[in-house]
Amino acid sequence: MRLRDEPSGQVGGLVALTECELCGANAFRPFARGQGLRVTRCAACGLVSVNPRPDANALHDEYNSGGSSRIQYYLDVEAADRRTALEVFELVHRFRRPPGRVLDIGPNIGTFLDVARTLGWETQGIELNATAATFCQSERHLDVKIGVLEDAGFEPGTKDLVLMCDVLEHLPNPKRSMREVRDLISPDGLLLISTPNVETLAGRVLQMKPREHLHLFSPSTLRKLLETTGFEVAHLGPYDRYHNITAMSHSTTLGGVFGVLGPVFRLARRTLGDVVVRLPIRENLIALARPARRT
Repeated sequence: MRLRDEPSGQVGGLVALTECELCGANAFRPFARGQGLRVTRCAACGLVSVNPRPDANALHDEYNSGGSSRIQYYLDVEAADRRTALEVFELVHRFRRPPGRVLDIGPNIGTFLDVARTLGWETQGIELNATAATFCQSERHLDVKIGVLEDAGFEPGTKDLVLMCDVLEHLPNPKRSMREVRDLISPDGLLLISTPNVETLAGRVLQMKPREHLHLFSPSTLRKLLETTGFEVAHLGPYDRYHNITAMSHSTTLGGVFGVLGPVFRLARRTLGDVVVRLPIRENLIALARPARRT
């Protein structure tokens, strides 16, 4: 995962897009505003992007200051995330079963890696949030490096499965990052992506977080991204993950409104325990892709 930005177009901690990160077009239409930032849509391909977006330093601070990716949130919702992980691996195993080497890009507290390990995968991760990566190392004894993908030093062609769950939308330059990911995957390996679906009401309302989510994808723009960066799409469709509705007080969704309701959620959790549900709102997309054969 690359968080370095080119210096051109950078003013006051923000980087202005002069062309679409996906198709290269230079015409943008207003789409939304939030958290003091403007969100636009490419007039040619439809990719939704924060424009101008926070620069690399601002993004690093966001993920290491508690503003985003808070590990307490992931600890609180782990019962739901484990159910999601098991279901995701059911899909993966239709195409590729362990043993094999899995790399999780952005594992946070390592829930998906922990599940992968129990299913027979050899696990590794790379995580920008230093607190979360340290938790993976010390509490779960997982091989998780602190930093970004470009600096991790992974050998090309050595990963049989790469997981990018709720990661793609955070990347400043998804096309460049996906090419780096493509080079890591073995010839018969797989890439698994889950990301918000901007074409649905739930995706737009619940996942519009411009300080974190720099790009939002539709089925067509996600497919275009994969196909133009060296992948063949094996599966792409809507997906709804599980949520622990009594453990949302640390969520940044809806501008952190759940934090205001923190005492209510904590009381509900003490009374009811974990209440894990899946709402059929088509909030996310899930995609499986293989490296395209090089000619």
